[in-house]
Amino acid sequence: MTKSEYKELTKRPSRMESNNVEEPYEAIEAYFDSFSLQDCRHHLWELYEHCVICYTREATQHDEASGILFFYTHTEMLIEAAWLINNKKARNRKKNRKNNNE
Repeated sequence: MTKSEYKELTKRPSRMESNNVEEPYEAIEAYFDSFSLQDCRHHLWELYEHCVICYTREATQHDEASGILFFYTHTEMLIEAAWLINNKKARNRKKNRKNNNE
């Protein structure tokens, strides 16, 4: 980890450290052990929906609502990418175990 990465990560306490996660892949694996891809999509949508409802009541500016939708869309893509990475890594582990057992 570079100094700039460390500085960015520690602007507030890192949840990775508090959960004893040593590497980013461990965090991804732990995340998807707790939530399926459909769970992630559902919970993310719930957050977005509640945010929009709250903003609608407060007559939020269009730019803010647009920013939230932009963040939602990119967060969903990030979750999907992490899910694909996690599944690829799991497939490779299974393949390696199978090859070692032969």
